[in-house]
Amino acid sequence: MASMKLIIHLLRRYISIAISLFQSLVLCLFDNFDYPILIKLADALLSLYFIAFCDLRPVTVDLNDGETTLHFWISGHRRINRPDLVMLHGYGGNSKWQFIHQVSDLSKSFNLFIPDLVFFGRSHSRNADRTIEFQARSVVGGLKRLGCEGGLAVYSISYGGFVAYRIAKMWPGMIEKLVIVSSGVGFTQQQKMTEMKKHGGDVSEILVPRKPRDLRVLVRLSMNTGIAFIDWVPDFILSQFITVMYETHRKELVELAKNLLEREEDAEFYALSQKTLIIWGDKDEVFPLEHGRRLHRHLPNSSLEILKDIGHGVNIEAPTTLNNLITSFVVGGS
Repeated sequence: MASMKLIIHLLRRYISIAISLFQSLVLCLFDNFDYPILIKLADALLSLYFIAFCDLRPVTVDLNDGETTLHFWISGHRRINRPDLVMLHGYGGNSKWQFIHQVSDLSKSFNLFIPDLVFFGRSHSRNADRTIEFQARSVVGGLKRLGCEGGLAVYSISYGGFVAYRIAKMWPGMIEKLVIVSSGVGFTQQQKMTEMKKHGGDVSEILVPRKPRDLRVLVRLSMNTGIAFIDWVPDFILSQFITVMYETHRKELVELAKNLLEREEDAEFYALSQKTLIIWGDKDEVFPLEHGRRLHRHLPNSSLEILKDIGHGVNIEAPTTLNNLITSFVVGGS
């Protein structure tokens, strides 16, 4: 009897996967021939990978503000003997594409909660607020709707680090341990201006590319190793990626970036009570290593791990090392 129930459960699961993939393919091929077919197909296959191999399932929640919808990938079977880990992505696409190299390993050790931040992926809002505080409220609201009230571990990278830092301050009971990777938390206005001049002025336009050339610049800026591939990717594929990742909410994404760049963070630089692990690549050209050291000095309950010959995109350049550090810190109690 038990074996029959298991067979039925697996059958239902694989039928659900097949239906989900079929729907995505139909949308790609027949809904609109102007769609970027290749990237839509890759996105559908990536969803299949998350479902079939990482035991994740997509969930969309409407928040209590009546204006905001947040999309999550969460563990299909939440186990009591595993810690809950929230993963907050940066500006390079949505959560699926940013964490593709990490979710398989991390799903074996954690109950995962992976939101698309508002205006990324399938998360959206009618609210005109573009602040980090709004992103933080939205993430916390979504987590509470999913039954998460506290004791969470949070792993955040780049833009996601600003959001995680704000959550840790505004809702200290929500987060027990915090991992911040390559995030310029505490940047002064002068430091922001220095970085903008270094990268050619309007960083918001770099973060939200319009053309294949812009995307190539973003990749080269974000990574120190393994960047040769970007020279071999045809422009039409990069154009399709830009369409899928940025065009739907381009205006809002640019406004989010401008709000982040124009606000004065230094006056709000506060210590956190949570145990914090800071991880940085020593070749980071977006937020140079000195900013990681500075963050470490301001957080007395923190430790700093520096990865040699790694740039800003630690999640792409060194995912195995990053996963091991996260797991050791959260599960090992270091």
